[in-house]
Amino acid sequence: MDPKKRQMIIVAAAVLFSLYGLFNLAGSKARQHPGVMAGGVTAGPDAAAREGELRAFIAQTSAQLASGRPGTYDSYVVRLAESNWGRDPFSGKNWTESESAEKDSPAPRPNFAYNGYVQRGNHRVAIINGREYMAGDQLEEKGFFVKKISSAKVMIKNRRDGSEFEVPLSQLETGI
Repeated sequence: MDPKKRQMIIVAAAVLFSLYGLFNLAGSKARQHPGVMAGGVTAGPDAAAREGELRAFIAQTSAQLASGRPGTYDSYVVRLAESNWGRDPFSGKNWTESESAEKDSPAPRPNFAYNGYVQRGNHRVAIINGREYMAGDQLEEKGFFVKKISSAKVMIKNRRDGSEFEVPLSQLETGI
């Protein structure tokens, strides 16, 4: 969509909402008809009863807030939140099952091929799986980075579990 067209739509919507708000503010039914309150409720004996209920509710709520102790429902919600839920409500998996599975089986290590080495001055570049990396660079495989580069091997570290392993330089046979 064209930005100018989108801008015009937004401005038009803002103007319409502003006009609607002004209409409701200036044209309130309570101001036009003396016996009618906002929302179309007629003033009278029912209104006095509702006002009394509202004042009682406000007094009860204010007293409860001033006392500093939570209500019955609030206490119930807090107890539920602090209890053991047993599973993650967003993933559908049981927390205890997923935690034990992670601890029992180590994550499989991806295959890395150290294909080449270039050094220019103090800068060393390793070619791993066809891509160039310097020491400290994050590898394409998430969670792994190049710790150390030498002409014969690279040291790769797994950020998740802290393990390190070496990958030797692959010697390609050219047949020459």
